[in-house]
Amino acid sequence: MAKLVQSWRLAAATVAVTLAASGAAVGAVAPASASSGAPYPCTTSNNADFQSATGAGVDVSAIGWLGNNEGAVACLGGSFFVQNGIDTTYGFGAYNNSPTTWTNADGYLPALVTSFTSDGAKVSITNFGDRVVIGGNPYVLIYSRVAVHNPTSQTVTVDPQPSAGLVPLDSAPDQVSPGATVDHDYVVAADRFGGTYAWPTAAQLAAAGSYNGHFGHMRAFWDTQLAGITQLALPDQQLVDAYKAGFAYTQIDRSGNALDTGTNGYHAEYEHDVIGVLANMFNEGYFTDAHALLDETDHVVGTNTQYSDGTWVYPWLWALYVEKTGDTKFLAQRFSSPGPQGASAQPSIQATAQIIAADRTGPGGIIGETNDIDANGYWVSDNYEALLGLAGYEYLAKVMGNTAQAQWADGEYNSLLQAVNSTLSSTISTNNLNYIPCSMVQPNTANRCSNPEDANWAAPGVYFNWAWNASMLGAPTTSPEGGTAADWIDKTLSYGFGRERGLLPANTFGGYPGEGFWSTAYNGAYGAWGLASNNYRDEGILSLEFLINNDQAGPYSWWEGCTPPGPTPWVGNHPASCGGSSPHSWGIAMGDLGLLDSLVSQATDGSLIVGRGVPNSWVGSGQHIAVSSFPTSEGHRIGATITTQGDSVTLKLTGMLSGPVSFELPAFVNNIASTSAGAVDSRVGAVTISANTHSVTVVMAHAPASS
Repeated sequence: MAKLVQSWRLAAATVAVTLAASGAAVGAVAPASASSGAPYPCTTSNNADFQSATGAGVDVSAIGWLGNNEGAVACLGGSFFVQNGIDTTYGFGAYNNSPTTWTNADGYLPALVTSFTSDGAKVSITNFGDRVVIGGNPYVLIYSRVAVHNPTSQTVTVDPQPSAGLVPLDSAPDQVSPGATVDHDYVVAADRFGGTYAWPTAAQLAAAGSYNGHFGHMRAFWDTQLAGITQLALPDQQLVDAYKAGFAYTQIDRSGNALDTGTNGYHAEYEHDVIGVLANMFNEGYFTDAHALLDETDHVVGTNTQYSDGTWVYPWLWALYVEKTGDTKFLAQRFSSPGPQGASAQPSIQATAQIIAADRTGPGGIIGETNDIDANGYWVSDNYEALLGLAGYEYLAKVMGNTAQAQWADGEYNSLLQAVNSTLSSTISTNNLNYIPCSMVQPNTANRCSNPEDANWAAPGVYFNWAWNASMLGAPTTSPEGGTAADWIDKTLSYGFGRERGLLPANTFGGYPGEGFWSTAYNGAYGAWGLASNNYRDEGILSLEFLINNDQAGPYSWWEGCTPPGPTPWVGNHPASCGGSSPHSWGIAMGDLGLLDSLVSQATDGSLIVGRGVPNSWVGSGQHIAVSSFPTSEGHRIGATITTQGDSVTLKLTGMLSGPVSFELPAFVNNIASTSAGAVDSRVGAVTISANTHSVTVVMAHAPASS
């Protein structure tokens, strides 16, 4: 998870605090401005030795384009670091470290806006990437605008002080009259999509179009991309913006079809990371280049030298894809046959499932010892992932009509589940535990989770959430000592949060050694474990909101692990020291997967679950929750809208439903007075309606308690 102990994975989070503002793309020339100042510090963290990012190095994000070879690292202060062998920081000496806001343009676009004041003027620096074809070759160009607005009654002078190498697109004065705004626009080449053709000259860059034209193209592109995935309208608009921004960051971290984890650090593919990123894409409804992305993921799994769990959970990724799309033709090509690169590089789905049985070398038939949570041990998360992979494989075998393999998967699943529960039950009984430890054979006081602030205490949930996702596949999810998964998740979350009390605030699971024990990009994913519980069903959303309010290292961007907030010009609570990468695609993806599951989840038996993780604070008069274009099964998409008026909550559904719908707000638990349709389970807090019923109104007995 924290990726710190293996030397080959140490994509360090170091960010230098002083850099020479020199160097440029071939043919670039210095801008026309009379002066040039050092930009705010900004560089990549791709170096050989791990060191936490501190000070100016913490506040980083990414700008660029979908599938670029290496996006540009974006930093507070309007600076950015161009990689791809240029390895230069660009920015503006006008930035003065005064109180600063840093946001996404329009709230979500990968165009980052740094705003501050200078000599009474309001200054904003906006940077974004656009794909531009010059001489028949595609590039990513970074466009920058320094906008200076003078709200005073006197003329003010603000020199942008651009770095050498930024090509000016206009000639604007540094003097700004009262009430006026002056824009200074620049461009520089940043990426060639992996090509080796020549970089454009300064003249070509200047001739490629205006800042406004490229901003419009960039906005239209990302809005079109976003229009193809599930749409959200929520009481917390920041969650919506973070969801949209996260989609863009994930595509910028990506290199062609390679689903890299980061832009400034971890700029490579890792088994479980790739599985999570692509699973979230599919769950959001993004199926562009799905075959190529699945084959790329297969290659990562087939050449696995790092984390074993990616191989085990690979069939679940396919189950999610096939359920959503109905693409049985491609499934038939990969079910028992390897990909084009052969069995050693692209194993069949069947081969990866059978590896699970071979890897059951641990005591009592559990999964053997691994380093999958960056420490050696028999980990509960490994076993839960293997179970999820087997459940996914059984579903695929049934889709293929392969009875023998379906029966094998069912038998292997039940055998492993029995071994897991027996081993955990022994560990729990022997050590008088009231929780699921992160180790199969040791209490948390004797394994790597001994520190209450080490987030791995919740690792059994964060690694693809077996308890929830296996239940969506119809697989049994019983827990140790004969208890239900819900009961033991409740016990474990209560135990973990109880240990943290007085050490950490609510709704953070902690962090990792060397990165900081405050929070992590996976915080929302840890919280999503609560979906299968009784008492923590809204924790996925609450934990995402914690990240937004306390842990942004860039606009809606998070490092893998961080310390508590520290001093920064950026207004708000922002971490003082971090490690890993930011934006971190796997953390973003798993958090967004939990967010959507909290709102709408589709089971393979055709049933739909709506609202299971919605916080009680969202169920107040006048509140509105809407999910549209959500992919369900066989290529169908549905919409779900929840509105509240007084104590009445109405669900309206659009699109083709493939089975019954369970309306399961936590606010309904033991709180349903009446319903306009369907069957009531007050204990669970569910109203179940038929596929032919597209609207239901539930009257609560009283206003729900706050979340």
